[in-house]
Amino acid sequence: MPKRTSNPIGSPNREPGPPVRRRPAIRSTLPGLLSLLTAVAIGGATQAVPAHAAPSGSAPGTVFANRDLPAKSLARGAGSGDAFTYWTTGTDRAPRLSTSIVQVPDGRAPKGGWPIVVWAHGSRGIADQCAPSKQPTRADRDEMGRWLDRGYAVVVPDYAGLGTKGTPEYFDTDTTANNIVDAVRASRDVAAGLARRWAVIGEGQGAGAAIELARQATRIQGPTLDYRGSAASSIPVEFDTLIGSLGPSTTSMPNGVAADVLFTLSAIRNAQPEVRLDPYLTEAGSHWLDRAARVCADDLTREFAGQTLGSLFQTPLAENSELIGAVSRTHMIPIKGFTRPVMMTQSLFDQNVIVPLSLRYLNDARAADRRVTARTYLAVNQQQSDVLSDNDIRWFVSRLANR
Repeated sequence: MPKRTSNPIGSPNREPGPPVRRRPAIRSTLPGLLSLLTAVAIGGATQAVPAHAAPSGSAPGTVFANRDLPAKSLARGAGSGDAFTYWTTGTDRAPRLSTSIVQVPDGRAPKGGWPIVVWAHGSRGIADQCAPSKQPTRADRDEMGRWLDRGYAVVVPDYAGLGTKGTPEYFDTDTTANNIVDAVRASRDVAAGLARRWAVIGEGQGAGAAIELARQATRIQGPTLDYRGSAASSIPVEFDTLIGSLGPSTTSMPNGVAADVLFTLSAIRNAQPEVRLDPYLTEAGSHWLDRAARVCADDLTREFAGQTLGSLFQTPLAENSELIGAVSRTHMIPIKGFTRPVMMTQSLFDQNVIVPLSLRYLNDARAADRRVTARTYLAVNQQQSDVLSDNDIRWFVSRLANR
């Protein structure tokens, strides 16, 4: 195998050789707590959920359990991988268990370890079976394979409540950002040969968290990590405005946006009953929010195709001040105050966001903060836009070493 000519996040060229010795699997970091916990099986790994108060040893980023990934579950270019359960926090700032996977490239780790890229995935759904650690989509596998081939270890967090007890904090950008930091911290206790250096690649739901991390990761990561920057694409901005515009008169909307609306409202309905969504829903609305709690994104998008969001509501959602307040508090994406570089990319063909809103956000962020780099793509189709975006993000991540 020839030596690589790139130098990702400051790592030396990757050389062939035997894989590094793996750390022993951590089966539990909470000895003596079995009387306080109820054990459940999560994707084949032993996990536990708190029965009452938070147990000792549940500090964010602490590993609870892990297992080796079988060879058939590894992405292209991976030499080994783990699925692990770790402690993080929920929207209420209480300790929560979450799950993640980490995969490392085949071969010998470079001096200083494999630099880490977090794949902050977009919407996969809010049902437990939609967690990428259990059921990675083709897009997840392709993204992992690309970065593994480029010489990075890849961490893919599920986010709190996705694949674990509780309703996912689908609508909470700040909580998702903290979940990501905790997953990276835990991954270095699970897999051997990982560097301190890390960056985030976020899309859709994960894009908001990636941008938030460009503002606060250096403050919350602790002394064992060295965050370098974020890249974000398909950025779902002004979601509170979008939710507030919904009502019986709402007509067409991009398919991906409609699915995100269903997942967001379903998550809020399940996690925050005080918001009282049901009086605003038609019978069809109740059906589709129930459906959103049970199926994953691809299935929901396909099933909902041809429906109109207006058929879900009997009263405009703008009249529900608790709902609009909940979305506004948790889904805000900053335009400035970044402590590390952030690249934002947007295709004009994107069906997962309201493109004019995303373009306005990119312009505002670029004008407000010198650390922002923005790229837009008017290509032949979405596939070509994805290639152009990946090329720009690859260049951006490789240049983080020169900061």
